[in-house]
Amino acid sequence: MANKATTQYNGIILLTGYLQRLFVAETIYRRLNEPHDPERFKLAKSLLDEAYTIVPVFERAQSLTIEQKEQLVSIIKQTKKLMATYFKEKNTYSFPQKIAIVGSSLYAEQHVNSGIVRLGEIFKVEVNKDFHMRIKFYEQRTKMIDYLVHLIENKEQPEEQIMKVIDSLFNDVMRNKEFIVNDLNQIPQMLEIE
Repeated sequence: MANKATTQYNGIILLTGYLQRLFVAETIYRRLNEPHDPERFKLAKSLLDEAYTIVPVFERAQSLTIEQKEQLVSIIKQTKKLMATYFKEKNTYSFPQKIAIVGSSLYAEQHVNSGIVRLGEIFKVEVNKDFHMRIKFYEQRTKMIDYLVHLIENKEQPEEQIMKVIDSLFNDVMRNKEFIVNDLNQIPQMLEIE
């Protein structure tokens, strides 16, 4: 029972991580006046809120109802549609667009990392110490993103050193873009809703 429940919980964490990625990217695009679709932002927020309603119920019940499974199927379909256009078709990204991709990736990774730590607490399973050690790393990185967004929003120029860090992190994300998109396909199996 616990093994099935932990796998399903992991699937929910991964799904909400993707939704977090989409929501943060759209938030940054909006704040930095980059081209964006307000409907995309609303949908990402709505799906994230909907998925978050399932989390506490699952934490108590440690299983999914038929209704929750149907709800998750719908959320996954819409998330896949949004993720299909998460990466731009062009290979040139403005610096604010790079911040959106890097920032949303860091927030998503932070969310998943915290979720795995929480999984260990809820299901009383040992979680690799690396997850606990990464908490501080993600806090620092997401603060850097918040700082950069604030600077650019206020028409200030970021320091060159931070711009280099963003470029490096952006290149890492782009190298892993296939993995990021393909990882989404594992979620239905993890949730046992295929």
